[in-house]
Amino acid sequence: MKIRALIISSITQSAPSRPDAELILGLHSQGIDVDVMIPVDSRMIGRFADSGIRVIPDHPKRKFSLRSILRIRKEIRERKYQIIHLFNTKAIVNGSLAATGMNVKVIAYRGAAGMYWYDPTAWLSHLNPRIDRLICNSRYVQQHMQRQLLFRPGKAVMIHKGMDPEWFTEVSPIARQELGVPEDALVIGCVANVRPIKGVPYLIKASYHIDPALPVHILLIGSGMDSSDNFSLIRSSPLRDRIHILGYRPDVYEIIAACDIYIQPSLSESLSRSVMEAMCLGVPCIVSDIGGLLELVEHEKSGLVTERGNPIAIAQAIERMAGDRKLRKSYAGEAIIRMKTTFSVENMVASTRILYEEMVK
Repeated sequence: MKIRALIISSITQSAPSRPDAELILGLHSQGIDVDVMIPVDSRMIGRFADSGIRVIPDHPKRKFSLRSILRIRKEIRERKYQIIHLFNTKAIVNGSLAATGMNVKVIAYRGAAGMYWYDPTAWLSHLNPRIDRLICNSRYVQQHMQRQLLFRPGKAVMIHKGMDPEWFTEVSPIARQELGVPEDALVIGCVANVRPIKGVPYLIKASYHIDPALPVHILLIGSGMDSSDNFSLIRSSPLRDRIHILGYRPDVYEIIAACDIYIQPSLSESLSRSVMEAMCLGVPCIVSDIGGLLELVEHEKSGLVTERGNPIAIAQAIERMAGDRKLRKSYAGEAIIRMKTTFSVENMVASTRILYEEMVK
């Protein structure tokens, strides 16, 4: 029996949407009869249609939309879907309500922790009793959501989001002179839209403990890096002239490709897209010992793991990598292998297909 599924996602053609797009295309290629409901202005409409996937150019614009609920309910009734797969909060709230009283399985996606059972709004979205399975993108998120699901922890399953190093083969490193960095520098990159949990101040404080003789330059990329707190910490650093705030950059891949080391000093993190992208680009990573970062980077094999919130530990890891080019190359190679195996698109598609099959038995 061919499985018929409706996927509702705010998917675009942007880089963050690519794993979701490849999941849809992969499920279609493996024989799942997939329809997609995506925004009317999505640049993926043509690609999906060309692949033989039915596209519904209509996505909920609000967390509660009677029009969207009725539209989704109509699609379920007419197309007789066995599964609806919901990828974001607007889709989850409206899709779950639309499925009420209907013979269809409901799957929702969760890519972060930070949701709690005592928040009433959580029961309208990811904790909604109408949801049959909650796909979590890491064991860390799965374990967190199992605690929130109270009497039905088995609803939370784990499927790693997939990414392919082949997507990055045409990325060329930006010239260091364009970044104001010497050619012989040891360049360290960090990408974040700054919030306290991203731990950027601990990376800056780590510069206080790095041997000044090492030609280390640190690039801070992302919105909010130019905060007054960061500037204050940088002014006190012995390496203040070697810490570069780049802010938001559309060429972030080219910048990371030019780095020797990538650092994610987060205090809380699920499955970090930035770390996955750095690994795909062949840049060795130093990450905190938290959440999904522990699943991505194998300590002493595909990178280094340091104690969260510990600037001295970060500095020691930097010095260790800085002084050993062969070690950096080894970690980078293992990281690419890890992305091609454990975090592959093929694994993501296969695991999702198996889940679909189990749910419609």
